[in-house]
Amino acid sequence: MNDTSASKDLVIDARHVGVSFKVLGGVIEAVRDVSFQLSKGQTIALVGESGSGKSVTARALMRLLSKRAVVSPQTEIRFMDKDLATASPTEMRRMRGNRMSMIFQEPMSSLNPVYRVGTQIAEVLRIHNKISKKDAWARTIELLREV
Repeated sequence: MNDTSASKDLVIDARHVGVSFKVLGGVIEAVRDVSFQLSKGQTIALVGESGSGKSVTARALMRLLSKRAVVSPQTEIRFMDKDLATASPTEMRRMRGNRMSMIFQEPMSSLNPVYRVGTQIAEVLRIHNKISKKDAWARTIELLREV
């Protein structure tokens, strides 16, 4: 495979990812110098002990970190050849859910038990696809049947 073909198949290129958190009494380094690449059709896993920075790394890629988080200036993250560090909040919202998403490990932080699952799925479809309630509900039913 030549370089042009390889770069077309590259989905994520994360280099030197570093994230620290400002806390009372100092700074905690949660992620230090993590680099990886993900190509189309490939699966990778972030593996480590609880508290080792897996979720923080994933949240850094999605730009879903808390305000206390400080991303290292050496961090470079490209998604489908788009520099996520320079993407506007509007561009990130457009990409999240449509082009990139994350399945959280803890279902209680992903689905609200107060609302029906179908209602929550339909809401996401409406927000990201700008479709009517009726169309979102029909698609939700299709998706749940597939599951």
